[in-house]
Amino acid sequence: MATCYDNDTRADLERVYAPVFEEFTGTFSADGLIAEAFAATGLSNLGGEALAEPGFHKRLNALCSALESEANLTALGRTRAHCRLLAMVISRLRTVDYVGQVSDLPEITAPLIGTGMPRTGTSFLQALLAQDPGNLVPRTGQGMVPIPPLGVLNDEQARLDLTWKMLAFQGFDSDEVNAIHPFAPDAEDEDVLFQEGAVCGLYQGFYNVPSYSPVIYEAYYEQIAWQKQLMRLIQAQYPGKRWVLKAPEYVSRLDDVLRQFPDGMVFVNHRDPARTISSIASLYVTFQAVNSDFSIPGEYLGPPMLQGQAASIKALKEWRKAHPQVKIVDIHYKQLVADPVGTAEALYGEFGLDFTSEAKASMEQFVSGRNRHGQAQSGVKHTYSLADFGLTEDMVEEAFGDYLDSYGVERERRT
Repeated sequence: MATCYDNDTRADLERVYAPVFEEFTGTFSADGLIAEAFAATGLSNLGGEALAEPGFHKRLNALCSALESEANLTALGRTRAHCRLLAMVISRLRTVDYVGQVSDLPEITAPLIGTGMPRTGTSFLQALLAQDPGNLVPRTGQGMVPIPPLGVLNDEQARLDLTWKMLAFQGFDSDEVNAIHPFAPDAEDEDVLFQEGAVCGLYQGFYNVPSYSPVIYEAYYEQIAWQKQLMRLIQAQYPGKRWVLKAPEYVSRLDDVLRQFPDGMVFVNHRDPARTISSIASLYVTFQAVNSDFSIPGEYLGPPMLQGQAASIKALKEWRKAHPQVKIVDIHYKQLVADPVGTAEALYGEFGLDFTSEAKASMEQFVSGRNRHGQAQSGVKHTYSLADFGLTEDMVEEAFGDYLDSYGVERERRT
């Protein structure tokens, strides 16, 4: 079915998104951002009930309020945050409009769904599985600039160029940021990028907005419903391919996840939290420094983060006990690092999937390339410790000792 986006060009994209690159000195408000997006696009339908996602306005209000009262944005950070939020609303309007013009979008069947605490190898495993030509993964540009869908835009490079321009404008091209989490327009990304148009948990990583965080999870299924729409648009270009999804939030939200993907195949990454908690805290500090010259002292940041991650793992354990009929495959970090391709092959085997010779060869080439060239390209070394964030090994052991023993997670060298 033809749509008004079928002949979009680079000039069309640049025109629609031009306002996101303007300096912003005003006050954040949901109504203000929506009015700007209406003017930029000429569209006015934000969706809602029709997309099983009616809480958009409430979450955007809460985020705007928290940005003003809690985030301590610098002048540059305010402009950067405006770029991110206005682009999100513009993309949402265009997505709702496009979905209204098409019919018979494919359903999503039997995706692989990865989760686990952040920094446990989930990103590496997702990137590894993405090498299988039969798989699809969310990619940064598809989440930030989803419309026109992949394959429809006359100049597909225009989407990647616009995405990179926005990432750079928002400060995510720095060596410090890329040492801890590399950004690229076509990179494999967490599902949260596909949830951004529903105003999701992504923003609590970029900004210090504690009052916003509880609002996200009042109706988390709505954000996954939005994500599913983007997946269906891309799936239409690649019939028969299988999605590989990944998000740390899924650890404690499996009811919401399986509500949208009832035939999903779930796997969980495990690693000693003594090696991950301080890394998570360091990531938050690095990202938030892009927009604010104020950061929570490390000794205050670490303990609540430790308890929050422990609560998520406890929720996962209880959920699994209550749902023994749901198959979940456990992936151990040390095993993944020691034998990445073997781990992927075993995962496929657990779910009865065909591990083709083409998939194996592509994954082996990917692993070989990483071993030759390494991960970090910036030259900036990312260092951190438990002590930097007010934590000790004893505190980690108290919070996670039962988890380590229950799942057979090896305690790593911690000094």
